[in-house]
Amino acid sequence: MTLLSITVALAAAVLLLTAGYLIGVRRGYHAREQMREVIQQQKQALRLAQREMARKADLQEQGLRTTIEQALAPLVDRERLVVDLSSLKTGEGARDLTLLLDKIAEAGGFSTVALSDSEGLPLAGNSAAQGLDRIAVNSSFVLLMAERIGSNNHPAPTSILARDTAGQTTLYRIFEVQDQRISLAAVSSGSNLTLATLDPALAKVSGMLAAKG
Repeated sequence: MTLLSITVALAAAVLLLTAGYLIGVRRGYHAREQMREVIQQQKQALRLAQREMARKADLQEQGLRTTIEQALAPLVDRERLVVDLSSLKTGEGARDLTLLLDKIAEAGGFSTVALSDSEGLPLAGNSAAQGLDRIAVNSSFVLLMAERIGSNNHPAPTSILARDTAGQTTLYRIFEVQDQRISLAAVSSGSNLTLATLDPALAKVSGMLAAKG
């Protein structure tokens, strides 16, 4: 083989090796670019997933907070009502008794607050009271029923809740002033009444009735 043939053969071999290397480099470049795109897509998908998880966590936390607040709302309202009724200011005389019942009605959101005796006679009501005579008559029946339940040394009820067909609830709180049985009735269209709702106001009402008597 001549020198020229050897040179040409070596040159061809170098060209082949160079071409293979360049092809490999190009393929490697494209592979790296594709890998970068895959990595970027995965990073973007991960960021989206993290944002979605954070959003769902916020919604769940907000929903849980709302649920807790809704569950505690009646308790908070009752505690507020206890504080409000316990801190009522009183005066003297029939007019001040009406004002006291006005304050009880305002504090509890009651449409009517009425006092009546065991004979079914109305003693007082708040300024916006409606149906005092009817409430007084109903109170006399409540007092009679409580007395019968408490006969034969059985414990007598001191509070009775009644709900009518119009959706109104009436709480009858039975107590005594100078050996006279009295009913303090509160009418509400809401669901804030419990058997003990009027208890914090009894001391003020009893004191005013005793002073009046």
